[in-house]
Order: sequence, then structure tokens, then C-alpha cells
Amino acid sequence: MRSRFPKGVSVLLRILGLLCGLLTALAARDLLAWLLARPKIRLPALACLLHEVAINGPGILRRAVNDFSLWRLIEYPVITQMLDLQPGAWVLDIGSGTSSYPLMLAREGATVVLAELDEERVRWQRDKLAAQGGIRGTMYPVVADATALPFRDAAFGRVSAISSIEHIPDDRAVGREIGRVLRPGGVAAISVPYTFGERESFFAGIRDFARVGRNEFRQVGKGGLVRFYTDDDVEQRFGPPVGCHITERCYFGRRILNDGYHETRLTRYWNTLVLKDLLLAWTVHPLEEALLRHTEPFDVMFRLERARD
Repeated sequence: MRSRFPKGVSVLLRILGLLCGLLTALAARDLLAWLLARPKIRLPALACLLHEVAINGPGILRRAVNDFSLWRLIEYPVITQMLDLQPGAWVLDIGSGTSSYPLMLAREGATVVLAELDEERVRWQRDKLAAQGGIRGTMYPVVADATALPFRDAAFGRVSAISSIEHIPDDRAVGREIGRVLRPGGVAAISVPYTFGERESFFAGIRDFARVGRNEFRQVGKGGLVRFYTDDDVEQRFGPPVGCHITERCYFGRRILNDGYHETRLTRYWNTLVLKDLLLAWTVHPLEEALLRHTEPFDVMFRLERARD
């Protein structure tokens, strides 16, 4: 039967139909994984998006309010899987600021202690928790210094730190504290920016970051620190020297998602239209990790375990 549309339009409609079919299949996969994971806590990308809408409103679909973006849609699912949580488990989260991740875990049934140095951000988390009403778990946001945590030795079985430690000047002290508060056999899941060897620049020509040390940068006029880690850095700060060993590493943000998007002028769209990020997390990210593993990633996510006595 002859199409009533011009040939170019017909091709476009077919492509859109295939894309809608792909998105439907990927959404069904995430939803099924979320439901079948119970009683374990899992946060596939679609579940993260649904939680974010519940916490911060549907307006985040147009523009994020707390850097809920592509990287988070990759980090949250992997970090949660590394933690291997059951409902009721206690988790110490370090430095999430205004990230919704601790509250997502609480909504799934975990008991989360959020250690954050900034009092305003702690207040923000408490307000968000109060607005949730009845949830399966709970969250205790506390003002605390990650380099000198106010908790006893071996207090936690699980610790998370998502894109936070790279901003703390004394990251070695943070590593020691994680090793101290983890009980023997306990697990931490951490993500930090990554480099194969030595980074010469960050957002070159896009944002004004000054290099202030080996793999360390500060944004001019703002002062925020960003640090990149090599494999040796990860081992020295979070491995045997602090009584732990790294058991798993995953990476993201290679030639397409970082070099062709994040660290380019397209970064102006980074916090807008989060559905595009969901699509990228579902499709381009796994392709990069399958086909471009020889290229440098932007970030490493790793699981470490405290040595047993």
C-alpha cells in the first residue's frame, strides 16, 4: 500500500516508531528489574527518575534542581548494586549535599545517615524528608566532617560516597575514616573522577578551571576543588593502607558522553530535559563501555571491602 506521506516523512516516522519501541522495551526492562529485585534494594535508571520526580516535582523533567543529570542516572544504579542492600540496612552516605540519592535509598527501605559538612544542605535534606510523609525507611541528615566522622569504629556495614570525595581537600583522611567506620566485611561504594595518568585541563575553553596540583583543579572565582584519580590513587587512598581492598571497578563517560558532550559547549544543556539523559544512559553508555574501553573515562565507580579480622 502506497504511503500517503512523502518519502522523507515516512522514513522519519519509521525511525520515530523504532525509537519509541526501543524506549518502551528499555523502560519495561528497568521496571521489571526494579520489581524482581525485591527484597533487595535496586535503583535502575527509570526508578531513579521516578524517585526524583516524587522528591522534587515534575519540573525536574525540564530542568534539574540538584544536578540530577546523566552521570547520576549511571552512578545511582551501579552504586546501589555494589552496596547490595536489604530493606532495613543502615548506610552512611558521605557528602551528598542536595543530592536525592540518600532519600531514594530511604524511600526503598534503607536507614541512611547522611554526613554533610554544609549546614544549609543538611537543612535542605531534612525539609525534603519531612515533605515525604510515610516512606519505607528513614534518613538522618547530620552536620559532620568526613575527615573526622563522629561515629564509633566499625559502626556501619555500608558506606556510599557519590561524586563527593573529589571536592574534599584531605581525601586521605576521608579514606582512613571510611576504613575506620566500616565493620569487618563491610562494603563501601564510591565514585570519583578518573584519569589514566595525568590531566592537563578540565573544561578547557568552556569554563575557567585553574590547575592547582597534580590532577587537581579549582574553578576561578568560585574555588570549588575537583580532583581526578588514577588506579594507583584509588588503591593508596581507599585500599590496603586503610585496611580495605578494591573488589570491583566500573567506568563511564568516554569519547562520546564526556569528550563529545559533557566537556563541550553542549554542557549548557546538561541539566535540562532529563529524558534525553535517560536515553543516553540506556543506550550510549553501555555501547561506550563495550566498544570504547581503550579510551579514557571521566569517572570510576568502585566497591571496596573492609578486611575481616
